[in-house]
Amino acid sequence: MQFLKHTIEYETPSEWFSIIPIGDIHLGNAGCDTKYLKDLIEWIANKEKTYWIGMGDYIDAINYTDPRFDPKTVLKKYLEQGDIDKIIQMQIEDLIDLLEPIKDKCLGLLRGNHEEIIRKHYHYDVVYEIIKDLDLDRNLNLYDLANIRLAFKRKVNSKAQPTHIFDIVAAHGNVGGRTYGYKANRISDLKKYFIADIYLLAHSHIKLAQISNLLYFDRRGNQKKKKIIEAYTGCFLRGYRKNRTSYIEKAIFPPTDIGVVKILIQPETGDKHVSL
Repeated sequence: MQFLKHTIEYETPSEWFSIIPIGDIHLGNAGCDTKYLKDLIEWIANKEKTYWIGMGDYIDAINYTDPRFDPKTVLKKYLEQGDIDKIIQMQIEDLIDLLEPIKDKCLGLLRGNHEEIIRKHYHYDVVYEIIKDLDLDRNLNLYDLANIRLAFKRKVNSKAQPTHIFDIVAAHGNVGGRTYGYKANRISDLKKYFIADIYLLAHSHIKLAQISNLLYFDRRGNQKKKKIIEAYTGCFLRGYRKNRTSYIEKAIFPPTDIGVVKILIQPETGDKHVSL
């Protein structure tokens, strides 16, 4: 498990910060909604106080020797370039071009199962290459599971230590199952293992968010409430398309939820919100 701390300064008590988990892009698959992704990246690039977390499965990353390979699901440009043995590298190059405008707002990159298969069976670390090509700090490689700590402090006193801490436990995960109830229970299980403010999982290609409130008493005996956010972070892969096929269609999986969840944090009050 990785631990990564980011210190973020803010000026006024009324400021809100946005955290956008981006995962399950599957760039290179013919069903990848690149227009939606480009619009989101432009929004993040132009919006202040906005950061993002990579949730894994950035590229489709299926080599032609992989039993899962199906030329009907590959974006035509990769087949037409006549260099199918470099399909992983070509997908990484295209991803880098897309992410370049928001690289400085990245809080870390998790590894998805598609990247893990390439690392394990083809001895090529996709996430390492993405971080290297974007010229990011190597500590942003979060591997499989991470606690990302956001430590906020007011600019009023530059020497002061951060006083508002938010912990995010995030993983690509491997949660399958066809029902929302099963997925909701699985992400709630994380609260049994890790103490955090926000729990994020990907992989399921759905957007699902739930909020719980925990009551406690502080050291002075005052009753307090802590809001906990749990969310599955959506995707950019369309499973059902007219006159097209996909592994989602073949298995008759539920339709995917295109897009992301958006998390808002107000450091001064500790308030948090999530929207789909």
